[in-house]
Amino acid sequence: MKITKIILTIIIATILTYIFFYLPASSKNDNEFIVGTSAGYAPWVSINPEGEYEGFDIDFANKLAQEINKKLILKDLGNMTSLFTALDQGKIDAIIWGMAITKDRLKKVAMVNYQGELISSYPLIFWKTIPQEIKNIKDLAGKTVCAEPTSHQEEILQKYCTSVISLPTDKIDDALLNIQYAKADAAIVEPAIAKKFKTKYPEIQILNVDLDPQDQISGVGVIIKKNNESLINQVSQAIEVLKKNNFIKQLEQKWNMIS
Repeated sequence: MKITKIILTIIIATILTYIFFYLPASSKNDNEFIVGTSAGYAPWVSINPEGEYEGFDIDFANKLAQEINKKLILKDLGNMTSLFTALDQGKIDAIIWGMAITKDRLKKVAMVNYQGELISSYPLIFWKTIPQEIKNIKDLAGKTVCAEPTSHQEEILQKYCTSVISLPTDKIDDALLNIQYAKADAAIVEPAIAKKFKTKYPEIQILNVDLDPQDQISGVGVIIKKNNESLINQVSQAIEVLKKNNFIKQLEQKWNMIS
């Protein structure tokens, strides 16, 4: 009897595990739009003093859900690896997290642009002075540079730098401490993040370095599984409407993302 109970328990546990981890999100409730994101990435996503989520992506996700006539459910999954795992397992419908549209990502997932155009350079952040020898991304070879783990910035840095300090996204501000106290030579971030840093810390200096053509990005996009054609079409049409009625520009102004 004990063996039978143990076997039964294992079977039940296996079934529950399958339901939780592998059941596609779309099969649970077609009226829900489950979006994965992560705080600590202002101005895209952050938590305000009242403990509420806010940012460009929060406003955008709410409006997007309205446009496709679904109820928005946000899931903070902490980091990029967890976000892509959840998407792959069907636990979320999409990722909205200021994600750069790159050629490598487009090989694996669908990305629908909702903000920004072609980005052919990235801002390098230095403390007070910019070394004269740094003119482009390749000049960073042999330098220690802060970058977000698994980000596009870290990806291109690995081509040129022998040492890269990776920082969790919820501690991206630590990049400034690293360059201030000479633990790193520079930090490379998204343009919107650089603007936030410059406003908060006037001591920093920013150098925009050109990217090689294969490293350039096409703005930021909503990430959806390639085989979810229905949602891709819905999101694409909704974003087109939001761009035409200037909602995206309004968000850029609200979150100080316009140079």
